[in-house]
Amino acid sequence: MRLILYPFIFLLGRPGCGKSVIYEMLTERLKRRKVAKEFIRIDDFPILKELFDKDVHFKRHRRKAGGFEVTDWSIVDEVLKIVNDRIIKLEKKNRIIFIEFARNNYLQALKNFTPEVLEKSLILYIFAPYQVCYERNIKRFQEKEGEDLDSHIVPPDLMESYYKEDDFEELLLESEERLKGASPAPLIVIDSRKTGKVELRPEVEKAARALEERIKDRS
Repeated sequence: MRLILYPFIFLLGRPGCGKSVIYEMLTERLKRRKVAKEFIRIDDFPILKELFDKDVHFKRHRRKAGGFEVTDWSIVDEVLKIVNDRIIKLEKKNRIIFIEFARNNYLQALKNFTPEVLEKSLILYIFAPYQVCYERNIKRFQEKEGEDLDSHIVPPDLMESYYKEDDFEELLLESEERLKGASPAPLIVIDSRKTGKVELRPEVEKAARALEERIKDRS
């Protein structure tokens, strides 16, 4: 039986960067290559919504047109701790678990994951400039409203105040090696500035090859 060196794959990047498309394309490739038998996707938004639903007295958030506003930011770390516990329980042979979220400080966010998880993780940082992501975020909501977990929209003011800049982007703009050196797990940058599967395919194949080579080395 093949050993999957990276049972956990993080898909990180601001809303609208293309995480869902990358996930779809990457899993299609990995299925064809029989890298794993099962793929699971964990998005932090449904978990955040669960916590908001329990916050009936609005001590940690408040509702607003087009979404919500977080008032107690410790909740975003709590969400990732829950994700960490869930994926540990879900891990098994021939299964790859994708963990998807966006933050403005990824180095801090990843501290919510235990060494047990990070030592078996590959991080895919999906990069697209803020304005590109902002426009995609609006378009996605208009096209898919109410259809699935990808139809939620980040309010424009939150995009501006929280997601406009992030620490991984700052490091990447200095150099890709600087970003990789700071990451708590092996990291690959996927450039998603272009829209469309044809344009993204070389970037996705780069990530897929990294997985396949590691598995080949350990088979």
